[in-house]
Amino acid sequence: MRLIPFFAILLTILVLVPATAVLAHSPVFPEENHSPSTAYEISDPDKSWAIYTALEHEGVDYYRFTRVSGEKIQISLIVPESPSDSGFLPSFALLGPALIPDEHVNDHIEVPSGYGSIMVNGSDPGQAVYEPFTPSWFYEVGSLTISAPEDGTYYIAVFDSTHHDDAHIHVQRDANYALIVGYLEAFTPLELVLIPYSVHEIYSWEGQNLFIIFMPMILVLAVGGVILYWRRRQGKNPQGVSKWLAAVGGLAFLGSALGTIYQMSLALNATGLTGEAIITFVVAIISIILCIITLRYALRNKPALTVLRRIGLIITGVIALFLWSGFYLGPALVIVAALIPRHNAE
Repeated sequence: MRLIPFFAILLTILVLVPATAVLAHSPVFPEENHSPSTAYEISDPDKSWAIYTALEHEGVDYYRFTRVSGEKIQISLIVPESPSDSGFLPSFALLGPALIPDEHVNDHIEVPSGYGSIMVNGSDPGQAVYEPFTPSWFYEVGSLTISAPEDGTYYIAVFDSTHHDDAHIHVQRDANYALIVGYLEAFTPLELVLIPYSVHEIYSWEGQNLFIIFMPMILVLAVGGVILYWRRRQGKNPQGVSKWLAAVGGLAFLGSALGTIYQMSLALNATGLTGEAIITFVVAIISIILCIITLRYALRNKPALTVLRRIGLIITGVIALFLWSGFYLGPALVIVAALIPRHNAE
């Protein structure tokens, strides 16, 4: 492992971290918010949140946040399937002080006393939007951007207007949606670390089977394990516990790369070819680079686990953790490989 190109590659990856952070929403998954009194509270409505959930039969979901007069309110509503195919077309209403009461507000919506409303009826956009970092796709069915007319608490009510208007038609179908609130794209360090878990929750929200989601990782680990076993029979297996851990960690990074490419193919099938796929390709390449760096250490008879190489492995694991590569397994194994005592490592 030559240290100069090693750290040059890591520095390049670190430069890409801010770009990743500012181009994605912070995902959350609320439950049991079916009335104004149990509304899910959005603590920072400036920050961009992606709230992934599903609408219950004939239900209304509520969200609340506080605004000062003149502050920006930005809301959009997305679904994972084309409304024309799924039959699910949600709408939303903004409820708040100093808003003009809307006589067309849905009867199922509870409007707090003294509040007015702005109705945003869902419409089928026809074309899916590509999200390059997850990667995934979605259909935006409604959006609203206004300035808060008065200080106070505001509510968002999400409902299925098509179901309420013609309940005997839309009885059984997926009702997954996501509410996007806010406009400042930012992550806390903890949110960055939790992104791999959240991304797989998003894939489940899209309707993907859990086994299919993890299939690329399972496939790489299985095939890689067979190759490592074959190399062992040839006397070429990794030398020592540290290198075995690093080898499996490197395979996990490769599994992330394959998973990213697989999800990109699914998304492009829904959206059509787009230039933003280049961003996804770069994300996959980063995981491949992490895999090469790790396997280069693991599969060579030399180098020994020196202090500098321990530091290099730890940096690799930390960067992989914050770049969502290896789904926790890869970063954890690589960091442990760096911390193995010398008498056990070799």
